[in-house]
Amino acid sequence: MGALRALVAAALAAAAVAAVLVIGRSGSVPPIEPTAPLAVQPTLDPTAAQVGDRIIARVVVELDRTTVRTGTLRLTDDLAPLTQLAAATTSRDVRGKLELVTVSVPVACVTDPCVAHSGVTHLSFPRVRARVTARDGHVETISRPWPGLDVRARVAAADLAAAQPPFVADTSPHAVSYRVSPSLLAALLDALAALLAVGSVALIAWQALAVHRRRRPVREAGELERALRLAREAEARPPADRRRALGLLSRVLPSKSLSLAARELAWSEPAPERTTLEELVAEIERSTSP
Repeated sequence: MGALRALVAAALAAAAVAAVLVIGRSGSVPPIEPTAPLAVQPTLDPTAAQVGDRIIARVVVELDRTTVRTGTLRLTDDLAPLTQLAAATTSRDVRGKLELVTVSVPVACVTDPCVAHSGVTHLSFPRVRARVTARDGHVETISRPWPGLDVRARVAAADLAAAQPPFVADTSPHAVSYRVSPSLLAALLDALAALLAVGSVALIAWQALAVHRRRRPVREAGELERALRLAREAEARPPADRRRALGLLSRVLPSKSLSLAARELAWSEPAPERTTLEELVAEIERSTSP
């Protein structure tokens, strides 16, 4: 008896599944016969909005796939002065001989023509035009108007007429306070600027004086070193070169006695000997070395 009940339950379940499948097939969308080779229906959602509201502009095109080449469809639409908010989206749906092409684009009215002067501004747009090439080669064209759009103002006339617009919070600025009086601070800054100017001038003068003091001794030391080097080289040269080297040495020596000795030797007769020049240069080097 239990096995018979199980068989009956299984048969009933199979019958229920078959009924669902049949109902599902019978409920599918039947093919739609197109009424024309090309049809266009533009819509705005919503058709009444406020400034800045998001509006969906949609164009639905019906194409008879047996008479036109659906890939040649071209749409021309102009929604100025509305502003496009994002890229347009296109979808296609085929139902037998009919192909539906839906183009949707989000727009908003945010420009001057959208401002209502008397509560509501009514906007109208150029007609939507569609063009498609038929299978026999001729061109099918059609145009349809957009529905009108009513744009309501966000600010009422009473708000504009008010002497002082209503604010949620107090907009008056707080009383100004200072840690230091502006006039005192200005005087202190002027005094500081004057001190800095005087200090900078004094620093520049001190640096210039130091450079001037250092420049001459360095130059003299360099000249004396060069004259001594030339005198050393002139020891092996002819007497005329020795005289010239001694003359140069006499001009750069800081010691008057050594300078006089070098000058007398330079013009002595007979011409200065090598050993005499060598002894004088050695003596100068000893006396001028630090």
